[in-house]
Amino acid sequence: MASTNTWRACTRIGLSAVLGLGLIASTAVPLNAAETPLRGQDPDLRTSQQHTQQQVLSPSMLKAQGTIPVYVKFKGQGAYEQTQPRAVLQNRQAPVNAQAQVQAIKTRVESQAQSVAGESHAKVLYTTHNVMPGVALMGDAQAIRDLASRPDVERISPIVPKYRQNAGSVVDTGAAENWARQNTGYTGKGIKIAVIDSGIDYTHADFGGPGTKEAFDEATKLTNMPEASSGLYDPAKFLGGYDLAGDDYNGLNTAVPDNNPIDCISGGHGTHVAGTAAGWGVDAQGKTFRGDYSTLTPEKLGEMKIGPGSAPDAQLYSFRVFGCSGATNLVGQALDKVLDPNGDGDFSDRAQVVNMSLGGEFSPEDDPESYAVETLFRQGVLAVVSAGNATGYNGVGDTYSDSGQPANAISALTVANSVGSTYAMDAAQILAPSQIAGKIPGDYSVDYNYSKASEETLRGQVVAAPASNKFGCEAFSAEDAAKLKDRWVFIEWANEDGTISCGSKVRFDNAEKAGAKGVVLSSQEERAELGIAGNETIPGFRVAKSASDKVREAAQAGTLEIRLGEDLKGGLRVQSGKFDELTTSSARGFHGSYGYTKPDLAAPGNNISSAAVGTGTGSIQYTGTSMSAPFASGVAAQVLQAHQDYSPIQIKAAMMNSADHDLHDAAGHTYAVDRVGSGRIDAKAAVDTRVLLYNADRPEQVSQTFGVLEYAADAGQQSLTREMTVENFDSKAHTYSISYAGSTDMPGVEFSMPSSITVQPGEKKNFQVKVTIDPARLEKTMDPAMEKTQSSIDLNTGKTVVPEQARQFIASESGRIKLTEGDQTLRVPLHAAPKPVSTMKVAGNNVQVPAGSSQTRVTLEGTELNQGGYRSLLGAFEWGASVNRVNPSNLWVSSDMKANLQHVGAASNAPALKDAGKDPNEGTLSFGISTWRNWDVISEENTFTVNIDTDGNNRADYVLKTDRSAGLDFPIVRLMGYKNGSLEQLAYYPLNGAWGDTDTNMMDTNTLIMSVPLKDLGLTAENAPQIRYSVESITQYEWENVSQTDWITYSPFAPKVWFSGTESSIPGLFADAPATELTLHRASDAGSAKALFLHLHNGTGDLSGSQGASGERAQVLPVSEQSTETPSAPRFTDVKEGDMFYTEIAWLAQRRITTGYPDGSFRPAENTSRAAMAAYFYRLAGSPQFTAPSTPTFKDVAPGDQFYKEIEWFAAQRLTTGYADGTFRPQDAVNRDAMAAFFYRYAGSPVFTAPDKPTFKDVAPNSMFYREIEWLAAQKVTTGWPDQTYRPLEPIHRDAMAAFLYRYNQGVLKAEG
Repeated sequence: MASTNTWRACTRIGLSAVLGLGLIASTAVPLNAAETPLRGQDPDLRTSQQHTQQQVLSPSMLKAQGTIPVYVKFKGQGAYEQTQPRAVLQNRQAPVNAQAQVQAIKTRVESQAQSVAGESHAKVLYTTHNVMPGVALMGDAQAIRDLASRPDVERISPIVPKYRQNAGSVVDTGAAENWARQNTGYTGKGIKIAVIDSGIDYTHADFGGPGTKEAFDEATKLTNMPEASSGLYDPAKFLGGYDLAGDDYNGLNTAVPDNNPIDCISGGHGTHVAGTAAGWGVDAQGKTFRGDYSTLTPEKLGEMKIGPGSAPDAQLYSFRVFGCSGATNLVGQALDKVLDPNGDGDFSDRAQVVNMSLGGEFSPEDDPESYAVETLFRQGVLAVVSAGNATGYNGVGDTYSDSGQPANAISALTVANSVGSTYAMDAAQILAPSQIAGKIPGDYSVDYNYSKASEETLRGQVVAAPASNKFGCEAFSAEDAAKLKDRWVFIEWANEDGTISCGSKVRFDNAEKAGAKGVVLSSQEERAELGIAGNETIPGFRVAKSASDKVREAAQAGTLEIRLGEDLKGGLRVQSGKFDELTTSSARGFHGSYGYTKPDLAAPGNNISSAAVGTGTGSIQYTGTSMSAPFASGVAAQVLQAHQDYSPIQIKAAMMNSADHDLHDAAGHTYAVDRVGSGRIDAKAAVDTRVLLYNADRPEQVSQTFGVLEYAADAGQQSLTREMTVENFDSKAHTYSISYAGSTDMPGVEFSMPSSITVQPGEKKNFQVKVTIDPARLEKTMDPAMEKTQSSIDLNTGKTVVPEQARQFIASESGRIKLTEGDQTLRVPLHAAPKPVSTMKVAGNNVQVPAGSSQTRVTLEGTELNQGGYRSLLGAFEWGASVNRVNPSNLWVSSDMKANLQHVGAASNAPALKDAGKDPNEGTLSFGISTWRNWDVISEENTFTVNIDTDGNNRADYVLKTDRSAGLDFPIVRLMGYKNGSLEQLAYYPLNGAWGDTDTNMMDTNTLIMSVPLKDLGLTAENAPQIRYSVESITQYEWENVSQTDWITYSPFAPKVWFSGTESSIPGLFADAPATELTLHRASDAGSAKALFLHLHNGTGDLSGSQGASGERAQVLPVSEQSTETPSAPRFTDVKEGDMFYTEIAWLAQRRITTGYPDGSFRPAENTSRAAMAAYFYRLAGSPQFTAPSTPTFKDVAPGDQFYKEIEWFAAQRLTTGYADGTFRPQDAVNRDAMAAFFYRYAGSPVFTAPDKPTFKDVAPNSMFYREIEWLAAQKVTTGWPDQTYRPLEPIHRDAMAAFLYRYNQGVLKAEG
């Protein structure tokens, strides 16, 4: 995931192209077998007490079509865990030789792979057997689905692509000091580092190769590693590896692997990374440094052409997973190779450290790839991973949760990017005029290939562009072109305020068309954070600010002559003036939503000069966390060399504990832990660390967090404790003073801990950290190092896409726990993000409008939130649809529940505007959405879409979609519409209707609102349109939608339900407070309408779905008119006044829930059939709009059968699943116990605790449906028989069913309110 001094060619693959792709399953999910009903049990109503097996296939896999890539995990452990004793896994013993067993396991896995490939007619992409047994397949979705029934298949998972992300650094961090240790110089000797990347140019002098372009050209022609005696590489440095990809592989096509992992000439990322970690170094004469590293002073290092890596004596493996451009799906295969690089079954050659300067953005905590990282960690291998560079976000690293997998794996050492005291810069050489001759700093355009250019091409006379076109953004006139022909042109890059008028490619193209041979640009920055692309056909150089004036003057005088060249790249080392600042592109990680924060520490990664592929001895500068991670990998090798029995936990803790250097912004504010982790790496202190401090409950995390905490403002003081472990590996006792150093402050939050701790040699001791929270004092305070406003700019055109806006943020109390003894300090990140919440709700369980009226006051009750920048807000909508909760095990990753829709609704303030005498056409249409799980942020990883059909043709005319705009850490809502047949953006709006200066609680929540002005949809009161809308949601891990609704009808200017009252500062939202005046308006034709209330600032509550639990933010209430009518006579020939249940049957007939039989009878004593029961519930629900499928769900209910639609609706509501043989048995009678369960489920399975003492003497607590029957009795829907029995197994008669329905309507649907 590197960025160079420009953006790289490895562009993001469109979501549509990679949707649903991933790596390795994080959990094992067994196969779902057909259930067998218990004797006497209705199979539609099986309870959770029955044993059910989870599925191998997710719903997305069930819907997937076409050719897809998947990883099939076989049951059992990998060969490493199967064959190695515990001491090996703990890094306390060398691996034992178990080649025969490993080869047998490998053979078995390969056999299984061929079997599943043959069975599914799929292609084997690769197999894994060391880390875990499995195979990656590319094949037809339907055929792969059939593999789920195999007994040896544990899980079928998606494969999601990942993207690629020294002399000064080794001085700044103490790495060079470790080289000079007397007798024990720590240079990484004996440690093997695996680099999973784009390959390594092992012919480069930095790795001991010949250091010639000819050697590189020769090596690239080979499909196998050259012989050790070939002279093409140094076997003492480079141990080999595999090319798993091939040059043309891009993540979407088929890999063409071979045994030669050499880097691609247009790649170079892996070569640079490897040099940063473990390059020998290249001296000023272009020779491999073979001397004594302990003699290298800062001055001598500065004279070297390429400085050594942080562990110059470490050895390297290369596992190439990238082609020359694009993404990769091969990381899992590479991780498997790490344990047995030569594939001989002997793990003695395994790597101890693996570097991954790659990843994605906005990955959830349970991304499948993290499972492989955690497994390797257990097997004794530390993964060092780049935190990310906000590559898709204009390099704005100050973006919540931008850091993706595998950086978010808990056990990974995740590395942010800091600025060193010095850095290398590209240089240009001024040849004339003589008074300014010499090297000047700047940066080269990226798209031009300088390595293949002649010396003549890279030098020229420079003239200034005319003042009328000084930026070069317009085509040059014929007159101007005559002056530029065969010259280089000097162009101004930016306006005085730093804004740019156009991108670099436009300028280079205009210059080239005018006959210019090269471009020189001015700059208002000394070191640009973002590079210039230029074009592929002419060279270009942007001059640093310090040299721009003199270069401009010479160009205007016509005396400037300049030279560029490979030898000048990285040719200047200058003082940064920003030592221990954070590179702005370094990505934020998690902020505690999932119980931990990332990244873990920072290391230098800014303008890092390292080996350049194919140049022999040349260097290139890259900036990014991709450069920080390999530096940390080298330090990990130093620590492991010094402490050879350290496990990955202990290596990680030593590096984090010793990172006792705060990073700060330009104003001096200390960066918080969710941006930089513990601090800047200190190699010398890490090696010296013999006492370790880490999280007692989750040692692999090291850091400590209390997470995102929700407390009602009136909840009173709260406290929580966590345990920290101090482990002494030293030979002497240590006594530490314990303190806390804060970086962000939140009123009402305090950390406390003991003042000191003593640990004896070999002792492990815990101490408690306590957080005390006073919810009434909590304020929304901003991290002082955070950007307060942000904007979005199109870097290709320079145009502003979204102007500067207040950004979103959460408040936190965070800093570092510090243990100090003398001049030694141990520290770990500490973090808590308490959030005050409201406890508001609409009173009652329904809203009733007085008879003869069209409106009623809505009573809000509970505790509001109104303090310190927080104010509780309420969205009120006409309910549209509710969606059942999906079992998380049925999704690719359980975090996809955040896209499992719960409720959706629509609201328009047009009627309220009209009622107030204003123009309704100026109104806003809003859509409210709740889901079955919180998200940490809304990003491209989880997307919500509202399709809007304005002309009734069942096709979306407009689309509202949540999205991001590069550089802006705020979700936006894009309005898309059709222009000339293509879907284009028409407008955008902030999510929840407001920018970040108003808190709408859009993070760590499950509710959102998408709003659009009615006029933007072409809707007016004059044409009084009725629209239809549908809602869908998706994540990058599902092939199709996680959830979607059918089309829902809504009238923006004449809705069935609308609201008026005291609005908040956000149009369409109300203050969620008891004093709020809120009026519900009900249309005369509203029928069985419902209202959806979204309490945006309420706490999350229980979203498990258990016993009807649905969280605290979303409320769906029936809206009805109070009834004063008396049921009219039913006019059934066999039901007379005075008969039992006469009133109830009359009510049933009046409501058209029953029509009786064609002969005019009701037949009250007959049993209620399953088909009739489905029809009753459908009509009780108001006969909702429903289109029955053309293909029947049950094989004994055909489309032409009576009640077909009603039965299909009943199944769609998940109230019935039918029998195991695929039948519904519509004419079978319904027993009384099953009927109770149907009512309970129809009510939404509400939370209910059944009494210990039974109400009915024939229904014991262990009886089937005991809870449901007791619930029905508690609602007074049933009273049982006079003898105190319920008679659960008797069929229910039609007259009793009428009574149940009547009482349910009166006692639940109405008395629920």
